[in-house]
Amino acid sequence: MEKEQRSSVVFNASKRELFTANNGYKSLQKRLRAQWKIQSMKEELSLEKLNGVKLWITAGPREKFTAAELEVLKQYLDGGGDVLVMLGEGGEMKYDTNINFLLEEFGIMVNNDAVVRNVYYKYFHPKEALVSNGVLNREISRAAGKVVTGIIEDESVGNNAQALTFVYPYGATLSVMKPAVAVLSTGSVCFPLNRPVLAFYQVKAGKLAVMGSCHMFSDQYLDKEENSKIMDVVFQWLMGDNIILNQIDAEDPEITDYTMLPDTGCLSERLRVCLQEGEENPRDFTSLFDMSLLKLSTNTLPQVISSYKQMNVKHEPLQLITPQFETPLPQLEPAVSFPSATLTSSTQSPLAQPLSSIR
Repeated sequence: MEKEQRSSVVFNASKRELFTANNGYKSLQKRLRAQWKIQSMKEELSLEKLNGVKLWITAGPREKFTAAELEVLKQYLDGGGDVLVMLGEGGEMKYDTNINFLLEEFGIMVNNDAVVRNVYYKYFHPKEALVSNGVLNREISRAAGKVVTGIIEDESVGNNAQALTFVYPYGATLSVMKPAVAVLSTGSVCFPLNRPVLAFYQVKAGKLAVMGSCHMFSDQYLDKEENSKIMDVVFQWLMGDNIILNQIDAEDPEITDYTMLPDTGCLSERLRVCLQEGEENPRDFTSLFDMSLLKLSTNTLPQVISSYKQMNVKHEPLQLITPQFETPLPQLEPAVSFPSATLTSSTQSPLAQPLSSIR
């Protein structure tokens, strides 16, 4: 009777969501319409309105939830309902929402950052991050039909992180703590490195899935790469019992510590010359920079004036010295004169002698 009662999927539209069932998620709506009744909720949340709802979805809320609405969602999860929360780059700070207030109770939080791919491939925009090795739990690959052939499935075989390739556009990372489980990450080519982007948490009766990108399942990106297969896995886990996450991968996922990136915009305005590698350069290159401010001070002016008396020099204001220009020399001319000595007869040229003497 419980399964028959919960037969609808609700897309929340009461918090100015970036995507709704009729705005950006039409392809997703068509795929869910085959098995579930699709509804859109524009009113304030209440347990009466969530009666008979199997899955409640919010995609990019841009308004804050009230304390009563968050309590309704918590009771809805405890009562066996499922929740799918999707946000985007910048997290709560950019979307001006407070959904983390609910998620933190289950060990999940959407960070105020953005996932950027540092190597160009296929997609022009760096925030259209193409992740090729981001699978953290081998059950996700198995449910998507991407099991590596020729390998026997047992607990000794490691997780194949490259089984699925997906586009993670304009999304943020997640902070996941146990008992929540991270199932997808940014991989080793995107910044921040190896950080969760999709997490699952199973309450006593309900299930919670959190994704850092609401664009991933939109009409523009759903059919790119293998996003549609990941979408099928997420909804199969939320609304079914045929997907059981691998406990080995869930206990020790391949994620790294969260490190903040420098403010490249601010650093670009403070250009520095390149330092050549060598022994003369110190280990701390910041010691080469003199960041002290220059100033013009007249504190030593009294000491300078008193030095005139000590040296018996008359103190008077400086005057302009009249320049004295020397008279230039006359223009030089080359000396040209004919030779004064005459040639003798013995030294005369034969051509100068008379013809009779030549004969």
